[in-house]
Amino acid sequence: MHVKRFVAALALVLGSPFALAQTIPGLSVVAVPGSYSEPVAVRAPHDGSGRLFIVQKGGTIRVVKNGALLPTPFLTVAVTTSSESGLLGLAFHPNFGQIGLPHNDEFYISYTRPGADPRLGTTPDQVIARYTVPSLGSDVANASGTIVLRTPDLAGNHNGGDIHFGPDGYLYSSMGDGGPQNNPHGFAGCLWKKPADFDQGTCGTNPTGTQYFLLGKILRIDVDNRGGAVTADMCGSSGISPAQYSIPADNPHVGTSNTCDEIFLYGFRNPWRFSFDRETHDLVIGDVGQNTYEEVTVQAAGVIGGNHGWSRCEGRHYFDESGTGTTCPAVTGTIAPVLEYSHSFGCAVTGGYVFRGPSARLRGTYFYGDSCASALWYASAGAAQTDWSPSGIQDTTLNVGAPYGYGEDEYGNLYIAQSNGTVYKIVSDFIFDDGFED
Repeated sequence: MHVKRFVAALALVLGSPFALAQTIPGLSVVAVPGSYSEPVAVRAPHDGSGRLFIVQKGGTIRVVKNGALLPTPFLTVAVTTSSESGLLGLAFHPNFGQIGLPHNDEFYISYTRPGADPRLGTTPDQVIARYTVPSLGSDVANASGTIVLRTPDLAGNHNGGDIHFGPDGYLYSSMGDGGPQNNPHGFAGCLWKKPADFDQGTCGTNPTGTQYFLLGKILRIDVDNRGGAVTADMCGSSGISPAQYSIPADNPHVGTSNTCDEIFLYGFRNPWRFSFDRETHDLVIGDVGQNTYEEVTVQAAGVIGGNHGWSRCEGRHYFDESGTGTTCPAVTGTIAPVLEYSHSFGCAVTGGYVFRGPSARLRGTYFYGDSCASALWYASAGAAQTDWSPSGIQDTTLNVGAPYGYGEDEYGNLYIAQSNGTVYKIVSDFIFDDGFED
């Protein structure tokens, strides 16, 4: 997301030839009951309750149950809301609501701490915290939680903030590069502590001043195995003891010195929203670009680690490397996006989910959008991790406003949280076209 470019980019979009109108037959949206303040995510635990949980950037999580918005919030936390800061993510433990299983009362949130709270950097910390419910099925959570991980920050934008449990049971979270334009400090490409010194070449070499780390990354941690000692390579545990997580043994930088072992992937500008394909288990990441290109990248299931390019590349193009053209990922050895588009169409990608729900003809379709373009787009999530949209942007032509975030329910139905406070469910007239059981 990039607030300063919003008005200019929107004017550019409205005045340009826009996306191709290739509406999917029978596709429509219906509004979820209720009105919401800056909804950024929609989540549903796998507990059989059918509830939807709407995450509001201002610090409140609302519950839709049995077709109605409940009057009492599920949780309210104090957050910083300036720029892109706020309550940004929610993830229910895979065992949430399951009788007799461990951790069945736990859920996790990601947010920006209030300005008055202690901080590690020059602006409020980005944190992940664990909360619980007083009993299974409760519609109101316990009010207090435990900070699990904290990251120093230096600006109010590029916070990432999305969190999900992966199919491996580990918690994944996204962090933006800290906010300054042109990646002057080189945080996204550094795997260790790094000062804000306007020098991309000082990763881990300058011990003075505030040390920033974990910015521009996708993190992967084990929140079930906790309580041990905090080690030097647990960069997100500053001031937290005992440790509230452990490092998965197969994380890519385990066993190397001077690396933050929470790091699973690196080289991101602002991975604002990401998701797991519930069928293939691929990790699909929408990374907001800067000058010219927006991108969606995929980390194939089972592939551990990798550099997704920023700021050597923006999309499939060079950014701060010498050279021109679309060969940047091949030459730099970074991971190429499966989908990119130029700023003639938008300015801040919000991805998205691969549909795996009850409508057979929609399965394998990736729905995404752009917060500057006020459009819902789609692509085919092919088995090969190459080009998901060879014919360019495909527009559903549905009027859904500016999408801020997405979600899916227990059954795989997809939802869009948009800027004016409406949450939409994607529906198809052909839900039974492959037989009643679908």
